Amino acid sequence: MSPDRRASGADRIVTRRLVLDRLEPRSAHALSQGDCSGMVPARGWPTDATAIVAHRAAADAEALTWLIHREGAVIGECGIKHGPGADGMVEIGYGLGAPWRSQGYGTEAIRGLLGRLEELPACRRVTAEVHEGNLPSRRLLERLGFSVDALTPPYVWYARTLG
Repeated sequence: MSPDRRASGADRIVTRRLVLDRLEPRSAHALSQGDCSGMVPARGWPTDATAIVAHRAAADAEALTWLIHREGAVIGECGIKHGPGADGMVEIGYGLGAPWRSQGYGTEAIRGLLGRLEELPACRRVTAEVHEGNLPSRRLLERLGFSVDALTPPYVWYARTLG
């Protein structure tokens, strides 16, 4: 059930310090039930949001999710919440276990995810919803070229064109 077993090139994203492996539906279903067997969870992961993300990935084949690995252990997850709309827009989501935040891992993982999304012709615009008080996440998006698209308190919507 390991999400990183024999991952194909399309299912794996490799960055300088991280490996992102696609979470397959079967593993996503198990993870949504709290079953991490076949995975090596790092300290602080799974988070409170992991089951929600895994449930979405299990229920929707277009909700592509990758588990973020650091030195073989899962430290977080990232991906798209739904397939691209007719306008080419996708919404991303991401999260890391608390001990792994503020070390550049989130920026590195999302930069890798954006690189993969740029390879998909159907994806032309990326959005992300962030709580207005989550300054580290807002800074991450701004570092990666996102700009504020809409304010819907208590959330800020960011957007970035791909390509």
